[in-house]
Amino acid sequence: MWAARATARRLLAARAYATKVDIGALRRLRQLNPVPLGKAKEALLSSDNDVDRALAWLESDAVAAGAQRAAKVRGRAAREGGVAVHVNGERTAAAIVEVLCETDFVARNAAFVDLAAGIARAAVRFAGRAGAEIDVGRLAAAAAAAAGALESRTVGEAVTEGIGRLGENIVLRRAAAVGAAGGAGADVTVGGYVHGAVAGSDGAAAAGKIGAVVAVRSAARSAEHRAALGRLAARLAQQVVGFAPRFVTRAEWERAGSPGPETAALEAQEFLFGGGTVAEALARLSRELAAPVEVASFVRLERGEGIEKPPQPDFASEVRQQLQQ
Repeated sequence: MWAARATARRLLAARAYATKVDIGALRRLRQLNPVPLGKAKEALLSSDNDVDRALAWLESDAVAAGAQRAAKVRGRAAREGGVAVHVNGERTAAAIVEVLCETDFVARNAAFVDLAAGIARAAVRFAGRAGAEIDVGRLAAAAAAAAGALESRTVGEAVTEGIGRLGENIVLRRAAAVGAAGGAGADVTVGGYVHGAVAGSDGAAAAGKIGAVVAVRSAARSAEHRAALGRLAARLAQQVVGFAPRFVTRAEWERAGSPGPETAALEAQEFLFGGGTVAEALARLSRELAAPVEVASFVRLERGEGIEKPPQPDFASEVRQQLQQ
């Protein structure tokens, strides 16, 4: 009897030791994924203190938690959020996305900004495909991890995980791209700009109230020339954000029936950085590079554009109504 009890005690002790969280593994796991302490311990206990398996467990758990929360918050109005832009390293393609949430507080959260910036990065691969606008359903199904944009497998999963982490409804509302990804746009140089940007966790990712991406086309290909074209594209993106043109050229504006003032055409606007109109700035750079320079396309997105916002409460009327009750 005594021997049996001693054996049982040894087995229980061995079992307890086997399920003890390794402190070193716990520290490393939280460095790689800064989840709450209890969640990190649960992941390690479920993974026999294997950090790689624990990371996979946390990812699956986040997706499941996000899906549960998404089911609860789906349908809740999302009018806040931000616009994010990503320009690829070759400056041949750029993407812009609008990601909405429920409150300004979450919109300024670094985790939300990182999510929006990651989606923009994943969207760059769609540049050059049948127009600037990207179908958000296709983007949501796109592989995000393969592009190095997000840790999740797909953009849609990243949004779901964001809902679980931040506790609000998050909506990928619009997306677009300019230029050509994969080195196909040798004659195109792009630029992007976000106004009112809030920084992400790394200080580089950003999302703001308004953003724009612009593609300029020129046969000039030297490194010096491409740098000049890149500066112009970035400045034109600021121009588009600030002055909200609807067309590139006067000819496009005229073909559309000349709606609004002539400055609805980008080239007809006074260049934000001086030297006459945008058309004159393009002509000037064309002479400097000894090659024609033109604006190929642009996209401008403003957060919540076209969404009807509820009327703000009239405090005085509310007080009067309460007094009459």
